[in-house]
Amino acid sequence: MANSQSKFYGFLALILVAGAALIGFVVISNRGGASVGEVDPVVLQNLIDSGPSDQLAVISGADDAPVSVEEFADYLCGACGMVATLSVPQILENYVDTGKARFVFYDYVLNPASHAKTAAQAARCAGDQNAFWAMHKVLMSRQREWGTARNPLRVIREYADGLGLDGAAVETCVENGTYLDVVMASTQHAKQRGLNSTPVFFFNGRPFAGARGYDQMAQIIEEELARGQNQ
Repeated sequence: MANSQSKFYGFLALILVAGAALIGFVVISNRGGASVGEVDPVVLQNLIDSGPSDQLAVISGADDAPVSVEEFADYLCGACGMVATLSVPQILENYVDTGKARFVFYDYVLNPASHAKTAAQAARCAGDQNAFWAMHKVLMSRQREWGTARNPLRVIREYADGLGLDGAAVETCVENGTYLDVVMASTQHAKQRGLNSTPVFFFNGRPFAGARGYDQMAQIIEEELARGQNQ
C-alpha cells in the first residue's frame, strides 16, 4: 500500500513539474529576442544539402557504437529542459562513454525570433572550449532566467564564466554568428524530417516523441543492443 502511494505521488509530482515547465515554455517562447548575426543563405543551403553530419549535429561517442541516439531539441522547450537535466547526463555516462551508444544532438529552434536561437549558438560556442554538454545542461536547467532576460547573452556569458570558460570568447562567438548558419540548417533538417515539436528522439531510427526519463531511454537502448546481438 505504501509503495503504491509512493508511486502515485511520484507520478503526480512529475505531472506538476511537466505542467509548470509547459507554462514556462508558453510564457518564455512568446518573448521575442533580437537576432544575433545574419543567416547567409548560400552557406545555409550548402549545409542543408550536405545532409546530417558533424557540421549540423553535436556528436558524442564512437562512430561504430551499436546504438545511435538522435535528439532534436529547443532550448526554450520545458520538456527538453527536463530531459537535459535528468536523463541525458546519465545516458552519456552509462552508454556513450562506455561505447554502447552514440549521441547525436540537433538544434530545432521552434521560434527563430526567441532567445532559443542565441542559446543554441552559445552552447556550440562553448563546444569550442570542450564544454558543449556543460553549457547545454546549464542553459536547459535555467531556461526561465535567460529566456526572459532583456539581454540573454550577458546572462549566458556569466554562465560561461561560472563554468570556468572564457566567457568573453563565447559572447564574441555568438555576436559574430559563428554557428548561426549551422543552428538554422539543423533546424531546417528537422523540418525536412517532418518534425513539428520537441523533444523528439530516434533510437537506431525508431522515433519517440516527448520527454523520456532515464529509465525509459535506457530500456530502449538495451532493446536495441539486444536486437543487434540477435542479428
